[in-house]
Amino acid sequence: MESLKIDFGSGYNHKEGYKSCDITFLPNLDYVYDEENDKILYLKEESVDEFYLRNVVHHLKNMQKTFKCLDKYLKKGGIIQIIDVRKEFYNENVFLDKLWYRGIIPREEIWFSENYRDYIDLLKQMNYSMEEYKVENEKEVSIWKKL
Repeated sequence: MESLKIDFGSGYNHKEGYKSCDITFLPNLDYVYDEENDKILYLKEESVDEFYLRNVVHHLKNMQKTFKCLDKYLKKGGIIQIIDVRKEFYNENVFLDKLWYRGIIPREEIWFSENYRDYIDLLKQMNYSMEEYKVENEKEVSIWKKL
């Protein structure tokens, strides 16, 4: 059986080898995150082997709610891979997000937090094990396993 890997928040450009999922109803998406009803449309619970979130966490309006939703769809032993901006670079990132999503490519549906929020403590509280953590320039890369 082929493993199901989803690039969550992939928008227009999902990672090769991964299915796409975002908050919009773009015709090229495999799945849609229905933020209001807190579910992923067209997806069966406990069917996902990996969620990949690149530059997504700082765009989550309610991190706890979204991670709990992802947890419903992730298999036991499945992983969440996160690549997101480090706290030290957060203010610069918000500036660039405003420039990009409000000026260059206006996308009002894209939300971002004005303040850094710690997803690491949240995932630990949700009984996830950090399998890997590294720093790559202004980003932090972490891999979490569902216990």
